[in-house]
Amino acid sequence: MKKWLLVALLSSSAQAYEPDRDQILRFEPSPFQNTELNCQRDKDVVPRRSDLVLDHYALLAADNGERVATVTVTNSAGGQRMFNQEHIVAIMADCSRIYPLSFELTLAAGQQETFQIYFGRRAQPVLQLISSH
Repeated sequence: MKKWLLVALLSSSAQAYEPDRDQILRFEPSPFQNTELNCQRDKDVVPRRSDLVLDHYALLAADNGERVATVTVTNSAGGQRMFNQEHIVAIMADCSRIYPLSFELTLAAGQQETFQIYFGRRAQPVLQLISSH
């Protein structure tokens, strides 16, 4: 009796959560990661000058248009620094430039960290991320 109850509970809890397929993030190719894009649109939207080094990133997107990036950054300064959404800019497929949604990160000298940044729902995919190091 107890076995059946446990199986019933486990199977009902496994069926209780079914993610919305439109919200599932999938990796997108990043063919422009090490290429200089010459997009002229929104050329005045630039990352704030800082000691933030954008080491690597992976782009993700959902069918509902949600755009996310998993980034690895390093503080190249000799002391602790605070970084936020003004330090990274995304170049979109239509050559527009946007800042990610608000975030704040404090890194010690030389510290490296990997985290996610969000760009909200966008019709255009992200082509490239840039920082101003």
